[in-house]
Amino acid sequence: MKNITLFFIILNLLISNVFAWEKIAIPDYVNKKTKSPWNFIEDFESQKEGKLKLKNLSINDKGKGLKPFKVKKDLNGNKYLEVSVQHGWNNDPYKNIKNSTERAEFQTRQKRALNKDIWIGFKVRVPKDFEHIDARVLFFQFKNQFDPMKKSPLLGIRFYENGNALVIGGDTGGSAGRSWNKEDYLNHSLRYKYLKKDSNWIMYQGKERKMSSIKISKCGFESKKNSITGEENVEQNNVKQNLNNNNCFGCKEYLTRKVCCFGADGKPIWKDPSYVNSIKDLEVFSNCKKFNNFKKKFKATKLGDWTTYKIGLKNSKKQDGYVKVFKDDKLIVNYSGITYDWSGNYTGSYARIGIYRDSGRRTGIKHPPQSIHFDDFIIVSDKKTLDQYLGN
Repeated sequence: MKNITLFFIILNLLISNVFAWEKIAIPDYVNKKTKSPWNFIEDFESQKEGKLKLKNLSINDKGKGLKPFKVKKDLNGNKYLEVSVQHGWNNDPYKNIKNSTERAEFQTRQKRALNKDIWIGFKVRVPKDFEHIDARVLFFQFKNQFDPMKKSPLLGIRFYENGNALVIGGDTGGSAGRSWNKEDYLNHSLRYKYLKKDSNWIMYQGKERKMSSIKISKCGFESKKNSITGEENVEQNNVKQNLNNNNCFGCKEYLTRKVCCFGADGKPIWKDPSYVNSIKDLEVFSNCKKFNNFKKKFKATKLGDWTTYKIGLKNSKKQDGYVKVFKDDKLIVNYSGITYDWSGNYTGSYARIGIYRDSGRRTGIKHPPQSIHFDDFIIVSDKKTLDQYLGN
């Protein structure tokens, strides 16, 4: 956006050890062995209104070319990228109708990204006239690509359930050429699901490596299909509660320890230490602690307003890997551990912004056209630099 100040432009020029081929200078304090393979910002200000002109970035084209991408200008003069999809656009020809998709994505060029510190930022606006659908609508992904590749990205951010569910996460490993299976899902998947209630996102479910999905909050939510596992929930409608006079992050099954229960401070609540009295109880308690540092309630962005995502990633076979997601500087995903445990022919990685959705052809319907706005797409090697450009 236009609020990238002259101060930071001058600061970039003064930072030493500048690599001429990098659009954003890499500070001296960054380890050059682990620096991001991309260091750039695209704010669309140098683009003319109308069709997008490709420079150092590319598109995921499956037939529609640049038609889904338009550079537009707000009344305040700020330029941004509008990305649109319609029924049948950029359908993958290798997928059958049952798995058909529609997409329009703007992306980095593929580069090898193992053991690299990568910090990604972008601003996104869902327009006021946007029509949500009861299907997956992914608008960001960071994917480790293999040949062949049949698994999810390391990190994807998706709407489900007519925009009432936000599911973040992906796959940290497994057999790249093998389709979804329970073994790989259990051992390698990260999934964090938030549900919208009273203009807030509430953390509802969580799953990390080598664990099943666990419920973190069910207060006041209706029973519905599980967007993480695809299974139908069998619980009755839950009663709105205010557990121990704290913010409600538990549920009526609190005493049975079938869910994690958190207080206003974000820490697990256990009324009586004697409840932690079996291997199963200890396992639940241990899994609950995995989500201590997550923001479990935060404001949902209104249609027509901009929101900022900041994402930190490191592909690693060791425990120094991480996936961090900040939404408007609120930490909503905070995973540390193995992030790259794949078998297959790795060809590189890329980051994508845009729309990737399940096609209505799966159920014999046409989904409405959808457009989402993007701005300030940036990738650097450290969060401090990211904050300089996107604010904090």
